[in-house]
Amino acid sequence: MEKKNVLLYTNNHRGSLEQVFSTYGLYRTLQELGWEPVVYDEPRKGCTRGESYLNAHCSMVSEMCVHSDREAYLNSFNAVLTGGERKWECAKEESVDKCFLNWGKTEARRIAYAPTFGEKCSLPLGPKNAAQFLMQKFQGIAAADNMTQRILNLEFQMDAEMVCNPILLSEGFAHLDADQIEGLFITAVFDRPNRQKQKAAEMAEETLKYRVLDYSREVMARNRITIDEYLNAIEKSSLIITDSAAAIHLAVVYRKPFIAVLSCRSSEASGVFSTLESLKLLERVIDPEEDVREKKYLCRKPVKYGLVDYKLEKLRAKSIQWLENSLNGQEADK
Repeated sequence: MEKKNVLLYTNNHRGSLEQVFSTYGLYRTLQELGWEPVVYDEPRKGCTRGESYLNAHCSMVSEMCVHSDREAYLNSFNAVLTGGERKWECAKEESVDKCFLNWGKTEARRIAYAPTFGEKCSLPLGPKNAAQFLMQKFQGIAAADNMTQRILNLEFQMDAEMVCNPILLSEGFAHLDADQIEGLFITAVFDRPNRQKQKAAEMAEETLKYRVLDYSREVMARNRITIDEYLNAIEKSSLIITDSAAAIHLAVVYRKPFIAVLSCRSSEASGVFSTLESLKLLERVIDPEEDVREKKYLCRKPVKYGLVDYKLEKLRAKSIQWLENSLNGQEADK
């Protein structure tokens, strides 16, 4: 049977590792379902480390397009799929039409797998009305966090199935083991570092007597650390301390002990809290606004991944089934 092709339009915030890994997770899942995915590659100057990673491991529009007419090529897809962190927060110079898939051939199926609006839906009234109109053309919309589901329901009157974060669809991420890291170490990954979060890393270093390797966003940019090096550190780490949604989800994928340094009052962490709640991992959270040493025991306490794996496999299977049904036009089992 001839495979059907699907266009992945999932990566509009260039610096977001969450979007990069979400795109890869969806890409591999679609391949396993028998589809031929291609990642939409917006023509622009420069290339981030995330885009370099996708270029190395995925088929891209820029590589595959042999048509002189780019629009004709985009019209050749049987389905268009969007999703991932902040995907429905229109990026700079991005129109509502593009963000909400108002392009491609009319009969192409339009699927939204776990897109978020960022911290909240910040679309002005006019674009919000346009987005709501375009959402009605989607054949399936799913959310991976409670906040997105609530926004879709209350502000757009749209029902959304609950699925797992796109990163959790994959059981591993392709990367080169180009740099062997010797000895035991702790990986610190902070998107928004501050003194309290640093105290958590220092506490772990003092408790375990392992060195701390810093893969925070600013450090990665300054030292030009690649995605391969980042994934290598996550996979080999003895403990991950982080405020990063991407790193927390990767810790679960690679079955690593982790400490999530997250404020319970931060709306930005809604997606992570939804994942941790569904997998019964909320104990692994340290609130940076409180005394981090109250949870010093987490440095030595392993994660019971036997129970986590059982819950994750059920959620992953349900999510993949929803995706397959949405793409093939079948009703999901109740």
